[in-house]
Amino acid sequence: MRSRLALVGVAVLLTVALVALSLLYMDPFPPRRIVLVTGQPGGTYDAIGHEYKRRLAREGLRVELQSSAGSLENMQRLLRSKADVAFVQGGTYPLVPDPEGRLRGMAALYREPLWIFYRGRPVTDGLASLAGRRIAIGAPGSGTEATARALLTELGLPTSGDTILGLSSMEARRRLEEGTIDAAFFVSSYRDVNVAALLRHPDVRLLSFTRDVAFARNFRYLTPVRLTEGLLDLKADLPREETTLMAPAALLVCRATLHPRVVEQLLSVAREVHGGGSLIDPPLRFPTREGVDLPLHDAADSFLQRGESFTSRLLPYWALRWVVQFRLILLPLVAVWVPLFKILPWVLRWRGNRILERHYALLRDAETGIDAAAAPEVLRTGIARLEVLREQIEGLARRLPLQHQRDAYQCRVHVSLVLAEARDRLRELESAAAR
Repeated sequence: MRSRLALVGVAVLLTVALVALSLLYMDPFPPRRIVLVTGQPGGTYDAIGHEYKRRLAREGLRVELQSSAGSLENMQRLLRSKADVAFVQGGTYPLVPDPEGRLRGMAALYREPLWIFYRGRPVTDGLASLAGRRIAIGAPGSGTEATARALLTELGLPTSGDTILGLSSMEARRRLEEGTIDAAFFVSSYRDVNVAALLRHPDVRLLSFTRDVAFARNFRYLTPVRLTEGLLDLKADLPREETTLMAPAALLVCRATLHPRVVEQLLSVAREVHGGGSLIDPPLRFPTREGVDLPLHDAADSFLQRGESFTSRLLPYWALRWVVQFRLILLPLVAVWVPLFKILPWVLRWRGNRILERHYALLRDAETGIDAAAAPEVLRTGIARLEVLREQIEGLARRLPLQHQRDAYQCRVHVSLVLAEARDRLRELESAAAR
């Protein structure tokens, strides 16, 4: 019984240790909830975030949305572990220190052009004509601000001062419509309400990049996007002339520790939302790894190359969570208890044999002492030892498993045989002493 309890105790300790190691070194349980940072309220990132939230909720993954000033703030929140996933504008990652490599890219989702709206006379020589004008370059911490400053710096134009204003998209649109500023930068989708409103405003013009190839070579994260006349609105004929814009990609970025199953689920939704393309993006191009300017998450790299894992294709997210949890618990149980039940009969058999061998050793020693005894007192002591041994074996026979009963009964017979011989020898000695 003690041996069995010891084996069970060892098995329990091994099981606990293996479960702990599984939780430590294998995938942790997929979370039920994640935090997704979008962007400014009412913007494109905000609208897409709500669509992601709706679709992920159907799979059993709850999403908490957080608004922000823009891409730089989004990455700062990821680095501070205040969020799990964020929409980020391509080209902004180098602006955020990440010495420990805690951020990972998941995919490029779509192209979001840089729209530069201005008032006044037509601009024919590109951004240089905006020198000296009052310009809104985007909210502080936004991707729009980062791109605007990079372009203005490259062209030798000022990036600070009374004429450079850090305004949100909605505020920049309002002030541009009122005429209190001369130009405004927006990095956003053509579906953005601010972009759509300014395209229709009669006093506002859209700047076209005349040196798109040069900008693309100097800023690797920017690609030219040509908007033909009427592409965005045939009825209103918007834009009213062919226009060339420069566009970074909208990226999905996460912390390096994000669970692989969550990455797959997010990219599955991204494929549903963005895979059909748009007026400026061809179908089936997005999501893609092209344009991602930070290290890819391993699960994202696998998804973009080979698609979802088999379990992710087979099961909804809520069921997948249970499968992962059962795997982490059942594998250690199988690893410990299956071998235990195979070894246990052998261990019990070995243990029973050892006990019987020990009693046979005692029987042999008692028999040797009886054969060598020359006095009745010595024989009586040997007989007493044999009777104790017989009682021990009788008790042992009741405890040993059936496979040892035959050996136990044989041991009892042998003890009885030696005991009978000892008593016969004792009677002979006592008779000899009486004569």
